[in-house]
Amino acid sequence: MARKEYPLSFIESQTRIEKQAKEDYYKKNPDSLILSFERELADMGFTFETSNQALALMPRCKEWLLPIIVSYYNRAKQEKRYNEQNHFLKFLCHKGMDEVIPMLVTDFWSSDTPDLTKWFISDCIYLIQSKSFINDYMEIVLHKEFGINRQMIVLLLGKIKEESAIPALIQLLDDDLVRIQAIAALGYYKREEFRIIFERFSSSKSIGERNAAKAALKKLS
Repeated sequence: MARKEYPLSFIESQTRIEKQAKEDYYKKNPDSLILSFERELADMGFTFETSNQALALMPRCKEWLLPIIVSYYNRAKQEKRYNEQNHFLKFLCHKGMDEVIPMLVTDFWSSDTPDLTKWFISDCIYLIQSKSFINDYMEIVLHKEFGINRQMIVLLLGKIKEESAIPALIQLLDDDLVRIQAIAALGYYKREEFRIIFERFSSSKSIGERNAAKAALKKLS
């Protein structure tokens, strides 16, 4: 699919809006770690006008930036600046960033991590798509106390087609907090033996479950 191109006027307008939002945030938060981080990047010779442009430096500049990003992420966590922790987390959400998974899993399990940050962590783990931490993923998805924050990791198990996860995914069909994701995850395997499962949920009262089941059935045709 061709990359969508926006008119220059639109891009310039968005850049102005983002720059103003950044300036307003820094005025309200003069001790912001994001401000310190972006100044450090500028001192290293990186050029950008907005935080989104800074985000675009990853993963191509990973060799230079990853240690700095992890340092600021951990500092924001320690200082309980959760919005800023979530911001630094965005830099890590790229396929192949396997080295940060142990840190993210530890933070996911931590009772000090807010629910919203747990959600962002699970989404980040999904985007990294590492196959090296299956046991960690399995522990998380079967821990019902994590509720909806397990959803993206349930999807990940199907996305990477992990064979050992199939019994757990079938078990999670009984968990209404992750049922839709379990159906979708099983759909990735494209197994005819799962047709009976998808047909069962294709007439569910839940539109999410119906749509997931119908999408999975379509993959079998």
